[in-house]
Amino acid sequence: MRPDPLPYVFEYASNLKADPRRVFEFHLQPKNISRVNPWWIRVVSLQSPEQIVAGGQIRLKVRSMGLPQTWEVTVQEVEDFSGTPGRAHILDVAQRGPFPFWRHLHEFWAAPDGTTGLVDRVEFLPPGGLVGVLLLPLIRKVFTEMFRARHEATQKIFES
Repeated sequence: MRPDPLPYVFEYASNLKADPRRVFEFHLQPKNISRVNPWWIRVVSLQSPEQIVAGGQIRLKVRSMGLPQTWEVTVQEVEDFSGTPGRAHILDVAQRGPFPFWRHLHEFWAAPDGTTGLVDRVEFLPPGGLVGVLLLPLIRKVFTEMFRARHEATQKIFES
């Protein structure tokens, strides 16, 4: 029996001059994905609860660089700042999407100066088997640009 391949890992982090609880609450509202996505990822439809909760389902159709994508995501964990005062997180896993495996951890760190450490960690397997593995440098570049744009948009919302 062949073991499942281990996923690749991508991380992007930034620091926002904003209250960590407000940034976390903002991310609990799925409608806000349209506000932070880069211009080349357009949300076509979104089916989700008003607020993200553990066990919640999100169905999202987007056009990414002109290509249609359908995502079906289950939120596995939502932990606010009450359990660990310095950290909150949201963990979602895609059941359907362009990647055969996708696990996304959104972390919110309360810094001592009142700012927010925002970290996105994605564990993934590239689409297309060996071809996808060969495209890893391009995939990582796209991820970097996407998460940079999302973090910058979030920063503008909270720092303006």
